[in-house]
Amino acid sequence: MKKLCVIGNGIHARQNIIPSLKEIGASISAIASEYLENEKEFEGIKAYSDYKEMLEKEKPDIVVVCKTAEKQFQITKNCLNFGIQKLFVEKPMGMKAEEAKELENIAKEKSTQVMVGFMKRFSPCYQKMKEIINSKEFGKIKQFNAEFYITSGRVGWNNEIFLKKGGIHFVNLLVWLFGEVQDVKTFSSSVDNNVSLTSIIKFKNGVVGNINFVGLSSWKGKRETITITGENGYVYNDGVREVHYHIDQEITRSNRWQTLDEEETVIKPYLTSASGGMQDLYLHGYIGEMDEFINRNDFKSDNVETMNLIDLILKNI
Repeated sequence: MKKLCVIGNGIHARQNIIPSLKEIGASISAIASEYLENEKEFEGIKAYSDYKEMLEKEKPDIVVVCKTAEKQFQITKNCLNFGIQKLFVEKPMGMKAEEAKELENIAKEKSTQVMVGFMKRFSPCYQKMKEIINSKEFGKIKQFNAEFYITSGRVGWNNEIFLKKGGIHFVNLLVWLFGEVQDVKTFSSSVDNNVSLTSIIKFKNGVVGNINFVGLSSWKGKRETITITGENGYVYNDGVREVHYHIDQEITRSNRWQTLDEEETVIKPYLTSASGGMQDLYLHGYIGEMDEFINRNDFKSDNVETMNLIDLILKNI
């Protein structure tokens, strides 16, 4: 059995990543963080205060890195040079496109399989949307409209930091859905950490659309939605809990407005009193993400492409 170790025990690691690993049956041999003490267990897992010491002593085959964005570049580089077989790194893997590319090159040189933590592509909501837009019935994808709104107040979260730490998930989602970018134009009314951005994007496959990024105190609760229009239908989501879609039908009578002739299908999860808090980890994509990382070897994160698109969004304001 391959040995798995985790670097980091912050809120995200404790509430999302570690529970997801446990849910899919992965056994964690050790965890490292500067906030832990050597040899003392953390939730039944052997603990280290120094991740380098953990790597030397445990000699893991698989490592999950879940640290702050600024620390992850060097930690990832050290893990790659240590010779890890499979490496999961929370987004962003490098704060610049150049750093992302450097880490990708090292991974290829070391033959290390690397996955970056873009969990939205593993959400049942977005997977269902991709299935719909790729269907023959949907027709050629023509246009999209996306929104990602969260509250502001984080010190230093200007346009760049907002996109690289918060909005990056939705940027990655666009790359996953539509492919390579051809052109970008961005408009901004941001002031310091009050972020308000609108980007108009054209992809090489002809898809055009806009995405709105907002980080303002107005939005204490998160809002994320994307509407995709094809030649024969449309699909949109309400967060990660509902998907609505329509495929145009043949005209059954000359005056369709006289009857109930237009159909929109709504898909949502089956909720019971036994659904439990684990449901959030499934619907947001964390469990699917960890299952893909642990049990498959052909994953692709589009990390460099995502960082390149962020750079284009910022450059073209």
